[in-house]
Amino acid sequence: MKLAIRASLDLRGVRPSAEEMEAVEADPAALDGLIDAWMEDPRFEERVAELYQEVFLTRNDSYLISAASYGLGDEAAFSAAIGGEVPRMVGRIAAEDLPWTELVTGDWTMANEVLAQIWPLDYPAGGTGWQAARYTDGRPAAGVLATNSMWWRYTSTGSNANRARANAVSRTLLCYDYLSRPIEFDRNVNLLDEEAVNDALGANPACVNCHQSLDPIASYLFGFWWFDYTSPGEASFYFPEREQRWKDYNGVPPAWYGQPGAGLAGLGHQIAADGRFVDCAVEHAWELLLRRDRDIADTDALIPHRNAFISGGLTVKALFRSVLSDPRYRSGPTAEAGYVPAKLITPDLMASQIADLTGFRWRYGGYEMLATDSPGLLTLAGGADGYAVTAPSTLPNSTALLVQERLAEAAAWYMVQSEPERLLSIDLTATPETDRDAFTAQIQTLHWRLFGRRVAPDSAEVTSALELWAGLYTVGGGSASAGADAWAGLVSVLLRDPDMAVY
Repeated sequence: MKLAIRASLDLRGVRPSAEEMEAVEADPAALDGLIDAWMEDPRFEERVAELYQEVFLTRNDSYLISAASYGLGDEAAFSAAIGGEVPRMVGRIAAEDLPWTELVTGDWTMANEVLAQIWPLDYPAGGTGWQAARYTDGRPAAGVLATNSMWWRYTSTGSNANRARANAVSRTLLCYDYLSRPIEFDRNVNLLDEEAVNDALGANPACVNCHQSLDPIASYLFGFWWFDYTSPGEASFYFPEREQRWKDYNGVPPAWYGQPGAGLAGLGHQIAADGRFVDCAVEHAWELLLRRDRDIADTDALIPHRNAFISGGLTVKALFRSVLSDPRYRSGPTAEAGYVPAKLITPDLMASQIADLTGFRWRYGGYEMLATDSPGLLTLAGGADGYAVTAPSTLPNSTALLVQERLAEAAAWYMVQSEPERLLSIDLTATPETDRDAFTAQIQTLHWRLFGRRVAPDSAEVTSALELWAGLYTVGGGSASAGADAWAGLVSVLLRDPDMAVY
């Protein structure tokens, strides 16, 4: 049952329903059919977007331009919309079985009603929610490479000349980070002399090692060269007339690893034709689903997934289906080398599974508390803000456990008061003395729904839960609301169980 829970959380962000678990209990082979069904679930698209936010890191609490600059008052919705554009494209590519090459060649993007108000987009008039849209300012068809949010997240100074942006392209699409390359820097170069630095980039062996491939990629990106990153009138648009500004800043013509090219669309097609683009997609899926870094020992293991990805038309579903069938994924938590460790839930999963079970969403001032840091708890809950922290935690820590505790308390209270039918079928005014069998059955049902575990009526789990309920009821003084309060307390404890945090 743990495998069914793992797959459902990874593909939909929620735990399997009681009926789905019963189907797997009756026939373990039913899981493969459920996996296919879960990838057709509307929640699959959003779950993929959440996963690939960890790759593109576009989600941010604030940008150089604020909502007020566009005359908007909802800063939370503004930041969420900008950060969501790129990962939502990945989610749509996955949900609609589009080839992975759409990521860098597509002539569309994803937008909601907020982005439609601030950027030149053909978003449907009166529309709401995330929908496919196109920019109307004549920018090239280059998928995520032609999105505003990608380059609002990865900006450039004049002296950097898009090199950090070029590295973002390499890191996210080729899985190669230039900053990870060891550099033996020539101490004789005067870093305060801009002309000397520019000369070194083209002639000094320590510099040329990286810049001979990095700078030509940077030269493709000057259509997004904004002189004022804080100006809505400038940073909202693509400027074809600036594509040749590489001549002024680095003097290196556009090229992709020695292959000359022209225009942002040309870059997208060069990336799509590069075998490393496919390899990187496989590596990302492997790391995101196994929740560990790829290492050299995984090289052979990735080959069949690469083959499945290619034979499946480069669709995310084909790739995910292959990885989820891998014995390393299906083994469950193990310390054996090369296999999947016990996976710690991310803040996104923490929020989505609780919302599904209880109906509670932790929000404050319009912000999702587990998706932001400014008023929220993203990094405290073990997440990554994309700047100070670039990868979610893989080990429990004290702040994440505290966040889980507070979330469980709030969610259990909300559920009992507003939507008790989500988890409870018992009369909230009953007591173990008036209907012990109903209490026992309810506790058994909770363990099955939350943990996928069958517990006997006389088990330690049932006995301890009854004792806890009775203690909480006594604290409530037997008042009219004491029963509901006791159930809220009991459910909050169950929601804090380690099996809710590790899967």
